[in-house]
Amino acid sequence: MTVESSKAGTFLVVRVEREDEEVSKITEILEPLGIPTEVVGRGHQLRRAPSVVLRVPHQHVAEAILALELQGYPEVLAYQVGKG
Repeated sequence: MTVESSKAGTFLVVRVEREDEEVSKITEILEPLGIPTEVVGRGHQLRRAPSVVLRVPHQHVAEAILALELQGYPEVLAYQVGKG
């Protein structure tokens, strides 16, 4: 499932141990909850560790962060972007 390709949305930056295996694990956590995701970046550095950047709809930000934290991803940052 993917987010509509508009510029609006919220970006979640998720700190991961190993970027190559973690992307599929993250989407496996969010998709059963009906939270569409779009991976927009990989391998960025967040506090000296790799991270994955996802775009999720505004209305699913809180539940996405909670779901990820409950599944062992304690460092999730959210950045909101408006249309434009």
